[in-house]
Amino acid sequence: MKLPTIEPEDVPYGDDWFRADVVEAWTEAADRLRPWRSQFRDAIAESVAVLPAGARVVELGSGPGFLAERVLERCASLASYSLLDFSEPMLARSRARVARFAAARFVLADFKSPDWIHQLGESFDCVVSMQAIHELRHKRHVPELYRRLREGVEAPGLILICDHVPLDDSEKSAKLYMTEGEQLDSLSFAGFEDVEIALSIDKLRLYRGRKRLAP
Repeated sequence: MKLPTIEPEDVPYGDDWFRADVVEAWTEAADRLRPWRSQFRDAIAESVAVLPAGARVVELGSGPGFLAERVLERCASLASYSLLDFSEPMLARSRARVARFAAARFVLADFKSPDWIHQLGESFDCVVSMQAIHELRHKRHVPELYRRLREGVEAPGLILICDHVPLDDSEKSAKLYMTEGEQLDSLSFAGFEDVEIALSIDKLRLYRGRKRLAP
């Protein structure tokens, strides 16, 4: 398989996520290079844990299933947890990690495509993501994604997005990663409320917002 098509203004992919050896190397290095990732998984799991029993969660860019495992271990009352990724090798790793949980569902799809929500086959109450939103390959695509998430999530709904702020002063970093202000504005403009930074460590941020019931 080929990596998803990108537009001329987008940042080219740095890794081939369809290669099993690339996925294996990333999986081995991710927490070693950024050991604080575990704290973000804890924070996301704590937020998901307060959802009502029977909640349905979708994870965008689920990778090897690190976040899914943490959430599913701590949130036994979820009706479903859909792990969505465009990489078959990543989904294979996540299956090996979390298939033991009855709520786990695995969806091969690209959240940059216009029809990925329909591929889920069900609505959802919460969307989470861990270091994946920048895989849109340009931050200009993010506001539209958030708008579609706001439309797709059931109220009262929750969004939890963890991603990098710009890593340096390079043009590449500025294109890939939103600043704190850009993330907060994009979530607010999409219609999410109570938007905030829930956790900040080094260059990672966790943003949280809600979709409230209509008055």
